[in-house]
Amino acid sequence: MTYLERMRKGNKEYFYLTKNVRLEINKWKKIRVYLGDKTPTKEEINAHAKEIEKKAKEFLKPTYSFLKNQNAETLQDLKEGFKEWIKKTPKSVREKLYDDFVIRFTYNTNAIEGNRLTLRQTALILKDKVLPSGVRAVDYHEAINGRKCLEFLKGYDGGLNNKLLEQVNGILTKNTDVVYGGRIRFFDVKIEGASHTPPKNEEVKKHLLNMYKWYSANKQTIHPFSLATLIHAKIAWIHPFEDGNGRTARVIMNWILMKNKYPMFFIPFEKREDYYSTLEESDNGNAKLYVSMMLRLIIDQIRNFK
Repeated sequence: MTYLERMRKGNKEYFYLTKNVRLEINKWKKIRVYLGDKTPTKEEINAHAKEIEKKAKEFLKPTYSFLKNQNAETLQDLKEGFKEWIKKTPKSVREKLYDDFVIRFTYNTNAIEGNRLTLRQTALILKDKVLPSGVRAVDYHEAINGRKCLEFLKGYDGGLNNKLLEQVNGILTKNTDVVYGGRIRFFDVKIEGASHTPPKNEEVKKHLLNMYKWYSANKQTIHPFSLATLIHAKIAWIHPFEDGNGRTARVIMNWILMKNKYPMFFIPFEKREDYYSTLEESDNGNAKLYVSMMLRLIIDQIRNFK
C-alpha cells in the first residue's frame, strides 16, 4: 500500500510516494519516490505508484502466516503513522486523546459483557469523577477498574504468564460480584449463549502453559497483530477465570500490541455480533479467517481514532 509522505526542511515541504516493504518478520524497508516540492496531483501519484510497486517487487517476501502481505503493509503504515503522530503532537494533546481512548475502550469492552453504563456516563465517571444517578455499583466499579488496568499495563515490563493474567483479571473484577477474581478457576464454567464449553478446571493450567509456550515460540515469527489476536482467542477459549475472561483477553491483546509499538484499539459494542462470530471461527480451527475478520473489524477504528 502506497501513501503520500510530507517532509519539511526549513520552510519548504517536499513530497514522496512511499511504500513499506517487509524484509523479515519485524524488519521493514521504506521505498520512496521523490515527487517534488509541490502537492502532487492524483494523476501524478497514480503514475508514480506503478514505479514504486515495481521497485517493491525486488524485496517482497512470502506472505505472513494468517495475514496477506497487503494487510501487513497496512498495519505497518498505521504503526509508522502512529509513531510520527506521537513525535509531532504536544504532550497535552496526546494525554487528552489517550484519556478519550481509555473512556471508549472501557465503555465498549464493558458493554460487550453487559455493563449498563452509556458512553457519556463512562466519561462522567472516568473524566469528571462524577457518579451519575441511578448507576449500579458494579457498573461503576467496572468502569474504574478498566482505567486502572490500562494504567497498570503501561508500567508493566514482565512477560506473559499466570501472574500477569491474574493481576489483570484481579484489577478488572475488583469490587464487583466476582468471588474469585484474579484467581485461576478451580471449578467448571459455562458460557451462556455459546456453543463452546471451556475446558474442565483441572485442565486449565495445562492449557495456559501450552499457550505461553506457543507465545514464546511464535513471537518472533508471527506478525504482532496475528500474535495478539490469537492470544486473545486462546484466553477466551480457555476461559481461565470465574468472570471477566473477555475483558482480560481484550486487555492482554492490547498489551501485546503496545509492546510491539502498535496503537491499541477497542472493539465497538455495536460490532459485538461480528466479534463473537470471529471467536467462533477461531474455536472451529479457522484461525486465518478469524485474524482476517478481526483485521477488517478494527482497522477503520484505528485509523479514525488516530
